[in-house]
Amino acid sequence: MTGGLAAVSSQMKMTGMQMTGSQPTPPPAPMSGMPEMQMPGSTPSAMPGMQMPGINPAPPLIMPTGHLEFNEVPVAPRAAKNYTLQDFEKLAIEHNPTLIQAKAQIDGERGKARQAGMWPNPFMAYSGDLIGAPGNGLGEFQGGVAGQDIILGGKLKYSRRKYEARASAAEQQAIAQEWRVRNDIHIAYVHVLAATERIKLAREMYKSMTDHWLTTNEMFNMGQANQMSLRQANIDIALQRTRVLAAQNNLDQAWQELTTVAGIDDPLATLAGTLDTKVVELSFNDLLANLLEHSPEIGEAKDKLRSDEITVAREHRQPIPNLTLCGGPGYDQIDGGAVARAGLAVTNIPLFNRNQGTIQQAEADLTRQKAQVRLIELNLRRELAAHYNRFRTAAQFVQTYKDVVIPESRAKYEVALHSYKDVRMEWPDVLDAQRQYIDARMDYVNHLVDYRESEIEIHGFLLSGGLVPPPGVTPPGHIDATPQPR
Repeated sequence: MTGGLAAVSSQMKMTGMQMTGSQPTPPPAPMSGMPEMQMPGSTPSAMPGMQMPGINPAPPLIMPTGHLEFNEVPVAPRAAKNYTLQDFEKLAIEHNPTLIQAKAQIDGERGKARQAGMWPNPFMAYSGDLIGAPGNGLGEFQGGVAGQDIILGGKLKYSRRKYEARASAAEQQAIAQEWRVRNDIHIAYVHVLAATERIKLAREMYKSMTDHWLTTNEMFNMGQANQMSLRQANIDIALQRTRVLAAQNNLDQAWQELTTVAGIDDPLATLAGTLDTKVVELSFNDLLANLLEHSPEIGEAKDKLRSDEITVAREHRQPIPNLTLCGGPGYDQIDGGAVARAGLAVTNIPLFNRNQGTIQQAEADLTRQKAQVRLIELNLRRELAAHYNRFRTAAQFVQTYKDVVIPESRAKYEVALHSYKDVRMEWPDVLDAQRQYIDARMDYVNHLVDYRESEIEIHGFLLSGGLVPPPGVTPPGHIDATPQPR
């Protein structure tokens, strides 16, 4: 434990033994002159504390082989740079590839809208009539012809409006993707802060385990502890040392997740801010109303619905005939003079094909998308209920630990220290109270992480997946013509 609770006198007495040092200062070094640890064998004769005929008792156990002192447990190095949450948000906006993809999808849909509304190109041709006729054989008319298709019924206008609605849906997707990245950055930032706190508590627990190990060894030497207690102390301290290393591994992983979502590759550094936060109350009905009104997923679904409505109108206009105008100058071989020709054609007369099947498909897509909007609303409500339950539960635990569990555990530990000083409590009981205090703070960190995560997700429209490519805009069954979309 860092800092100092009530200092204990430098020489504390236990029943039948003397304890040197103070608590919670760093533990003393292992006692010199003690034999190396003897690990138990596979037969009963190798078990310490058992008197077998012709076999001497096993020597007392000491620190496990390869054990490191508390101050020697390696600490992950950190760069001198100090990051803030806003630093990582800016880095993610600049470097996260999914945001680049989302913006590219907007440009793609805008390009479709532009292309869908363009007039068809004119055509030019050479025309010769009655070639091979009697006389000079060149025919009656020789000349050029130019023509233009005239699209009627507002088909191009509706095609452009349809893809403009798709571009709006792509913009909503980009907004949603930015929230996904932002939420992942915030959560990963919390995880790094939590991992840092867990390392501190794990090292503090390791110090307590070291004190417990020393106490058990001295009690064993005084005949007040048996071999089972000694071996359990070896197990406890070895496991806690591994927990310290595991906590550092978790910090490395949390840092990699944070920098990966941000799209950078910087070494481990210090983060500004603290994990602790003020608990706030949120109303489910207010959250749901805000979610259904401002969620980019709902906005995207409604833009797609508008696109499908325009598609139905567009396909109803598809059977309207188009016009083809053509004409051009030429030379009359018979009369020997300049002439001209003109033509008018009505194309796509809806005699047999009135686009019935495509209209049916477009109307089916519209029905599906109306149901999709409602489906997204229902799914968001269900997801919000789950997140809100987690948020409320975590908030209640955080408040309980902050108001009761942490202060009472600390007070209990302080009482144990003073009771030991007054020779009213044995030292192992003090260490137990200390470990319970550390465990309470570790639990508090875990509940804080749950609270912060759920709060971030609730205020971030329940979106996550900052490294998942954004989905495409085109829904199932969509009609696209080539080379000009409609």
